[in-house]
Amino acid sequence: MSIRVLNQPATDVDHKAAVGQSVDPDGPIHDRRITREDVPDEWEHAVFGAENFIIEGPASVEIVDRSGQQIQMDAVADSLERYLESTREPGIISTRHDDVPVGVPVWEWTTDDGTHYETTVDDEEFTLVANLGNETTKSKMARLRCLSGDYGGYSVTVYSNQEHRRNDGTRVTVDCDLHAVTLGHPSQVMNPAADFDVVDFKHGGVLEAAIRRRLRRRQSLAGRIEDRL
Repeated sequence: MSIRVLNQPATDVDHKAAVGQSVDPDGPIHDRRITREDVPDEWEHAVFGAENFIIEGPASVEIVDRSGQQIQMDAVADSLERYLESTREPGIISTRHDDVPVGVPVWEWTTDDGTHYETTVDDEEFTLVANLGNETTKSKMARLRCLSGDYGGYSVTVYSNQEHRRNDGTRVTVDCDLHAVTLGHPSQVMNPAADFDVVDFKHGGVLEAAIRRRLRRRQSLAGRIEDRL
């Protein structure tokens, strides 16, 4: 199998060397890493230094999404323990339905001021708490996009084991495997009611609402940085 480089689509590669040939790493270096100089001073600690970066909100609501699918909350509840606790097939937090993890789901989180958040499922809604990492460029970028408002919506990736197919074409999942919850722009996620906020990014304080700005993706700082990378 070939190597997949995430930020270099195969269709965009200009083949200079023959396939199978070994070449030396010469020529100019294109550095795609995010540096502290790329982000505003008030976000530097949140992106690079904070051990934890907590987001929380409804990941799925029992309504028909933009694809004509509805997932019953009982199905989510039955799959939740494996999603959070499996060591062989753990659930992930990803971005834009990619298969690369940028964080982990957590059962609960309490901020230093005592505000408590929990991952729960009730009759109408699946609420998820997640902790985003900062060990890779993609996870740092995810933190940055959450701060800018480019990422503010959740979307779930499930395998629908059993579903009803209504006469109007709507699919209603009653048994599923939950594999990932992905982050994206609120206007692009499948379920329009599934959104989240950043609620904590360090021991010792809650994120101020003033920096949870909702910016359009390509006009934002995060979008400009990603374009350059």
